[in-house]
Amino acid sequence: MGNSIKLLFMALLFAPVAWADVAVPGATLPGLLQWLEQDSAELAAMRHEAAGAELRAEAAGALPDPSLRIEWGGLNRSGVPLDPSRVDATKYTVLQPVPGWGKRDAQKQAAQAGAALAGAQQRAVGAELRARMTLAFAQYYQSQRALALNDEFGGFTDSAAKLVQSRYETGAATQQELVRAQLEQAAQQSERLQLQSDLAQAQARINALLNRPAHAALASPEVLPEPPAAARLEGSALEQRLRDANPQLAGQAAQTDLAQRNAELAQRNLSPDFILGIAPVQRGNGIRSLDAMLEFTLPLQQVAHHAHQHEASEMVDASRARQQAAETRLLGELREHLAALEAARAQQALLHQRVSPLAELAFKGALAGNQSGRVDFATLLEARRQLQKTRLDELGAEVAQQLHLAEIERLIGGQP
Repeated sequence: MGNSIKLLFMALLFAPVAWADVAVPGATLPGLLQWLEQDSAELAAMRHEAAGAELRAEAAGALPDPSLRIEWGGLNRSGVPLDPSRVDATKYTVLQPVPGWGKRDAQKQAAQAGAALAGAQQRAVGAELRARMTLAFAQYYQSQRALALNDEFGGFTDSAAKLVQSRYETGAATQQELVRAQLEQAAQQSERLQLQSDLAQAQARINALLNRPAHAALASPEVLPEPPAAARLEGSALEQRLRDANPQLAGQAAQTDLAQRNAELAQRNLSPDFILGIAPVQRGNGIRSLDAMLEFTLPLQQVAHHAHQHEASEMVDASRARQQAAETRLLGELREHLAALEAARAQQALLHQRVSPLAELAFKGALAGNQSGRVDFATLLEARRQLQKTRLDELGAEVAQQLHLAEIERLIGGQP
C-alpha cells in the first residue's frame, strides 16, 4: 500500500511538468500549424469578417422596414391637442417601400457574391499565414542546427588554439600560426553571435504568428517535414491545381462575380421603386374611412443611370483583366519555385553523396598529416573550414527545399 501511494504521489508531482512540455509549441511543423489555426489573431479576424458577410447575405433582399405616419386634421378646434376624438380627423398611414422588379434578387445575389469574396479572402490569408509559418519554422530549424554545427566547430578551434599555444611555447609552432588559430577562434565566436540573433528572430516570428509574446518559450525543432516524391511535383498537374484551388484566384473570381452582380443591379435601377400605403382615417371615436396610396420613383435621370451602368461594366472588365493577370503571374511563380526546388534537391543530393564524404576525408587526412608533422596548421584549418562550409551548405539546401515547398503549397492551396 505504501509503494502505491508513493507512485501516485510521484505521478501527480510530475504530471504538470509533462503537460507543460506538451503545451509548448515549436517541436514540429504540424503542431505549429495547429496552434496557428487556433490562436492566430489575424485568422480569427478573417473568420469574423467572413461570418459577418454571410449574415449580410442572409439579410440582403429583405423588404425595408415600413413606416407609420400619423396626421391630425382640424387642430384649430378647442380641446386637448392631438386627441383623436377632438380633432376633425386622424389619419394613420402605414408605408411600405418595395424595390422595383428584380432588385431584391439582384441585391441578394450581390450580397452572396460579397460573402463568397470574404470566404475566399479568409482562405487566402490562411494560406499566406501557413506559408509564413512554414518559412519561420524552417529558419528556426536552420538556426538551431547551424548553432550545433558552430559548437562543434568551436570545439575544434578551441582545441587547435590550445595545441598551437603549447607548440608555440616549445618553439614547434610559429607566431603566425598562433595568431591564425586565435583569429579563427574569434571568427567562430562572432558567427555564433549572429546565429543566436537569427534564432531569436525566428522565434519572435513564430510567436508573433501564434499571437504569443515575442520571448515566449518554444520547444526545440526536431525535424523538417519530408519533401514529397518527385512524381507528385509534375508541373502540369500542379498548374491545374493552382487554377482550381488557388485562394487568390478564387478571391479574384469572387470579385469578378461581385462586379457582375453590381452591374446587374445598376441595370435594374432603370426600373422604378414603389411605396405602398394604407391609411385608416379616424373621426371622433371610430374609423370612418380607409385610404390607399401608391408612390413610385421616375427614373428620368438617364445620364446618371447610364453612367452608373457604364461604370459597373468597366469594373467587370477590370476585374476579369486582373483575374487573367493574376493567373499568369501565379503560374509563373509556380514554375519558378518548382525549378528552384529541383535545384535545391539536386544540390543537397550532390553535397550529401559526394562533397561531404570528400570534405570529411580531406579533413581526416589533414588532421593525421598535421599530427605527424607532414601538413602545416594552415592546411588543416582550411580543410576543417571546408568541411564546416559543406555541412552548412547541405543544411541550407535542405531548408531551401522547405521554403520553395511552402510557396508551392500556398500557390496550389494545399500539399502537393
